[in-house]
Amino acid sequence: MINFDNRLKSLKDRRQGSRERVLLDNHLSSYDPRDLRTKERYEELAESASIKYAIGAMAAVDARSTQISIEEGERVANTLVSMLSTFGISAEMEIQGSVALDVHIEGHSDVDMLILKSDIVLVQIPRVDGFKVESYDKRSMEDIIKELRQQSEIKLTSRYYQAEVDCSGNKSIALSGGSLRRKVDIVPACWFHSHDYQRTGVKHHKGVEIYHKGEHRLIRNQPFLHIKRVNDKDLVYSGNLKKIVRLMKNLIADMPEYKKRVAKKLSSYDITAIGYDMNDQLHCPSYLSIGLVEKLRSHLTLLVDSTEQRDRILVPDGTRKVFDTPDKVEALQILHSEVTDLAVSIYKSIDPYSFVEYNSNQLLQRQVFI
Repeated sequence: MINFDNRLKSLKDRRQGSRERVLLDNHLSSYDPRDLRTKERYEELAESASIKYAIGAMAAVDARSTQISIEEGERVANTLVSMLSTFGISAEMEIQGSVALDVHIEGHSDVDMLILKSDIVLVQIPRVDGFKVESYDKRSMEDIIKELRQQSEIKLTSRYYQAEVDCSGNKSIALSGGSLRRKVDIVPACWFHSHDYQRTGVKHHKGVEIYHKGEHRLIRNQPFLHIKRVNDKDLVYSGNLKKIVRLMKNLIADMPEYKKRVAKKLSSYDITAIGYDMNDQLHCPSYLSIGLVEKLRSHLTLLVDSTEQRDRILVPDGTRKVFDTPDKVEALQILHSEVTDLAVSIYKSIDPYSFVEYNSNQLLQRQVFI
């Protein structure tokens, strides 16, 4: 059985930084007995460690920490856009990923910033009547975005010489350290104007094509449609979709390394899609949030047991299946086991003298007011 007292410590450190890190950030000795970190509401509950962990793991990271991540990402991206313009490359920036969606689980989260060529786009053909795009660059889009990537590497390395600028990634340039308060991933790409965007002109129908450095090719993605669909469904279910996503991501983050290596085959997109697929199971008032653990356990059981159920699940933007490799099924099984252990631990804390191994109704009916 999982030791949730230890898991609570990991959760605290992830959300607010370790006590030692906070002391260092405040220029204090690591031998200082104080813990300067704020007590969060889940920590003050008069509940078992497993219940406090579940509530804390579902909660959003502190809003100010999230805002700092966004500000830092935008600062770096805007600086790069300005530097590229001096070289004659027109570009613009957009935020994507877990921070933009507020399903990140770390106080000091990495932030993904798209750097997009702004004066030339890819257009899905045949073009919708009346939709016009002019371009005077005769190179392939792969070559155009390759140049964007190469110049971004040069500019960032020279500008952030005190930071670590890692250009080895195929899809992104990773910056950390130096003056940066957060790790920032710069993702060179171009716009893709789908038929839907040509008809509607709304941003969430705009796609992007991300440059893959190693294979010199473009990979299509729809980050804004993903964000819109997840936000819309989360609103319908009073924030419970994002709670479920954060819970799964925290459980994976706290797994022993040998399990985590397998479980991380499920990407953030995949995990979000699993929660997104729960639909009406996400109905739950805030004071019955513990019931979401049981609802997630039940949903994962269905997916583990049924190939047919797994095969029908798509990521929220509809571009691919979630379980498209055997590795992801193994990852699902490990995640299911962890959620089951959490559910059983909560049940035992609610009814410690029961001879019944597990009673789902106890979680579904358990009230916790925060």
